[in-house]
Amino acid sequence: MRQSITFLLVCMLLLAGCSSINTEAANDSDYRPLIIAHRGASAVEPEHTFLSYDKALEYEADYIEIDLRRTADGELVAMHDDTVDRTTDGRGLVEELTLKKVKALDAGKGQTVPTMEEILKRYGSEVHYYIETREDDEGELVMEEQLLQLLKQYAIPKEQVILQSFSKDSIRALHKLDPDLTLVQLLKKNDVEKLDEKDLQEIKDIAMGVGIYAGILEETTVNQIQHRDLEIHAYYRGDERKWTEEILQYEVDGIFSDDPAFLANKVEKKE
Repeated sequence: MRQSITFLLVCMLLLAGCSSINTEAANDSDYRPLIIAHRGASAVEPEHTFLSYDKALEYEADYIEIDLRRTADGELVAMHDDTVDRTTDGRGLVEELTLKKVKALDAGKGQTVPTMEEILKRYGSEVHYYIETREDDEGELVMEEQLLQLLKQYAIPKEQVILQSFSKDSIRALHKLDPDLTLVQLLKKNDVEKLDEKDLQEIKDIAMGVGIYAGILEETTVNQIQHRDLEIHAYYRGDERKWTEEILQYEVDGIFSDDPAFLANKVEKKE
């Protein structure tokens, strides 16, 4: 009888140990999305300035994101909007201003608007770049070859660069210029709403993933895309704190953040 009781106690201890191990395994997640500094740490410093990029790197962001525009004299500058009105003390369309005029503007805290070449000179191959190309105001492709030439000139390894665009033509042009590039197709709301298997296959043929606004992401959409072995990189429209918790639950592959320290803290807590 005493032996039976001892045996029973040993079994119970073993089961308890297994249960504990299983619970720990269930709670142990190695999920960590790419942290992409949106226009640098743009919630902390003026967007697309060296202050903003430096702060993003201080916060250990995985990538610094750079939006490109082309000036009237053909220089690539870091600027999201088609005009300089919102982010500088000047006015006018970027593509109608010379580089000299753009460089004379204050982009915040005495910073100037950096060119793509200046960014590459400053950081070289020490950082990872997430660069957005776009068509000009006439819908023409004007920057793809120039950008790739700059990346080659400054010996930036391809594995340290992701290129994205809402323009399908730009993504196709980049892929044609160099099939080994890592590309992300940005999708608008209507693109996501009608997304089907044919669309996903066409994207997968040339890109590694898609970029989608966090506010329209749903779990079914995430599953649909990731099931096709495509990555999902979620971006915000100034509403990062509203959507971050939900987006982390979806376990998307990358997240754009205006404040990489905030996002890193959320990711750490989830882990």
